[in-house]
Amino acid sequence: MVENNLGIVEFKSISRGIITTDEMLKASKVRMVLATTLCPGKYLTIVEGSMAAVAKSVETADRIGGRHVFSSFTVGGINRQVIDAIGGKASAGLSDSIAIVESQHMANLINAADISVESAEVEIVELRLGKGCGVNSFYIVTGRLAATQEAVKNASVFLKEAGSLIASRVIANPDEDLLRWLEPAMCMCS
Repeated sequence: MVENNLGIVEFKSISRGIITTDEMLKASKVRMVLATTLCPGKYLTIVEGSMAAVAKSVETADRIGGRHVFSSFTVGGINRQVIDAIGGKASAGLSDSIAIVESQHMANLINAADISVESAEVEIVELRLGKGCGVNSFYIVTGRLAATQEAVKNASVFLKEAGSLIASRVIANPDEDLLRWLEPAMCMCS
């Protein structure tokens, strides 16, 4: 049974990341959410499962990955919409406003996205974790103007307190040409 808990491990080495990811999956009953290279020359693994299984998987990564582990976190109770977006399954239709939130810290950004969808009626359009976009990660949500403003306000408070907010903005009534380019499949930074 999946409980929406995540283990997030960022490696400084692609080869060590792949080898360690295999051991993480063998160490406990977790499901792979994402395993991918990052810019520049890093590897990111995100697994999902019970908190005990996720914790054991992350402990395995820390032990086997050693000095090649850049950061590792466990995050509990994440909204299913956020987990699906991490895995590239965001499918929100664009509404009358959008909001963009940007951070350098992946685990904090995942928490911020969770705060956004839990605190306001918004849907995730896209969530990018440092892949193809340098070191910054971002997500885009859509909804009615008041909802996107509320979602960004709540996420920004969290990210500011964590010291990892780069930027957050709301665009009311975005132009149709902009919306066309915001379709997840059309993003040019992959």
